[in-house]
Amino acid sequence: MLGTLGCSLGSLITGASAPTPTPTKSLVPTFTATATYTPTSTPTNTPVATDTPPPPPTATYTPTASPTPPYVTYVVQAGDTLSSIAVRFGVTAQAIMDANGMSSTIINVGTELTIPSGGSSVAPPPSPTSTQTSGAAPAPTTPPPPPAPTATKPPPTPTTQTYQYEYVDGSMQGQEKGCSDLGVEGVILDATEKPITGRVTVKWQLDSHVDYVVTGDPLEGPGVFKFEISKSGIYHGTKTSTLQIVESESNPTPLSEPLTWQVLDCVDGPERFVDITFRRR
Repeated sequence: MLGTLGCSLGSLITGASAPTPTPTKSLVPTFTATATYTPTSTPTNTPVATDTPPPPPTATYTPTASPTPPYVTYVVQAGDTLSSIAVRFGVTAQAIMDANGMSSTIINVGTELTIPSGGSSVAPPPSPTSTQTSGAAPAPTTPPPPPAPTATKPPPTPTTQTYQYEYVDGSMQGQEKGCSDLGVEGVILDATEKPITGRVTVKWQLDSHVDYVVTGDPLEGPGVFKFEISKSGIYHGTKTSTLQIVESESNPTPLSEPLTWQVLDCVDGPERFVDITFRRR
């Protein structure tokens, strides 16, 4: 034991240095933060609702019923008068005169007349136009049914009858408006345009009143005929007047087409009808 101690002391004395212990380095763990990119969800383009303007309005045509024709055409027949035609078509004689630009009620056989409806002359109907609507679409409409057809008189059947005498178109003149005496007078010509000689019977009918005269009166010129009705009220109001050459009073077979016209009331129209001319064919 002393020896061991002596060895230890000897070592210290000899200056032998003992090894210096090396401190132990403690490793401290180092944490390095690493940035981690986490992708986010990819945005989705979501369409955004926008106000869409409504389609522009379109022109809408609403069909309308075709109106009943406002007038018809009629050809004057033998025995027709303006008043009888007016009664037949349910209009007034004045409406027919207005529609045809007539200043007199005198009508001739074969004349084409425009007959208005409703008692007055009217213009042809205007063409339909489309109706423009805006905003909401129009509700559907049901077109009205077509109008019922209007009965019209068929055209006259041509006649092959030829009379010995014919009326000279436009020869009548109305004069002396008043209420004194109603008179009708004229002349009958031969084929050479000269007053006819001899006896020719002329028949005049004013509504139900009938009278006859015979040319060749020595107090009158050749071919002249005259009728007179004194003031008696027989011609007050509108009357139908018909003049015609016939075989004779006892045999009134017509030798000419009837010349028919309207005699108005004496306060409205002339009471003298002169220069009426018939001509032998």
